[in-house]
Amino acid sequence: MSDSAVTEFTSVQTQYEAQVAADLENNTAERQRLRGEIESLQAKLETLEHDHTLLLGLQRVFAGGSAPASARGAKVPGARVPKRPAKSSAGSAKTSKARTRTKSSAKRAAANTGAAEKQPSLAQLVSTMLAAHGEPRSAAEISAELVANHPARNSNINVVRNALELLVAKSEAHRAKQKKSVFYTHAGRDGDAAPAPSADVTPAAG
Repeated sequence: MSDSAVTEFTSVQTQYEAQVAADLENNTAERQRLRGEIESLQAKLETLEHDHTLLLGLQRVFAGGSAPASARGAKVPGARVPKRPAKSSAGSAKTSKARTRTKSSAKRAAANTGAAEKQPSLAQLVSTMLAAHGEPRSAAEISAELVANHPARNSNINVVRNALELLVAKSEAHRAKQKKSVFYTHAGRDGDAAPAPSADVTPAAG
């Protein structure tokens, strides 16, 4: 092979090597970019899946709670129909007054009974729920359970999270972080429910 042929071959080979190196660099950069987008989309998908599960649970709770209310409302008109007097008379007036006094007495008794019954604080209620499960629970899960079992209580997730943090501050619960989520476990009477290795425990408040 002549010197000119060798030189031409070397030049072509160098060009191919440079092109391959450039293509390889572009390929690597594109793979890294796509991998980053996939990880970001995967994180968003996990968040949406969690929210979807929570919303379905709340929807079932609301759907289940509406039926008894409708049934109770349906009974009211039928119960009132026979109470209407056919004619106005002295006897019916006395009966009406007696019924009014009975209703007033019943309302006062109900009010006194309600005042006598002490409702547990939200923190106590949350602590009982954590102890009953015996496994890590998120603030969203506790909030959904409160909506289902204690609809009269304030089940806002921020209020529930404050109650959980109060328990952590009192060393009555443990906090553990898993990726971007925070889970809580009951501390137990003698520390039998110890926190996970990754738990971020807040010291007890003075």
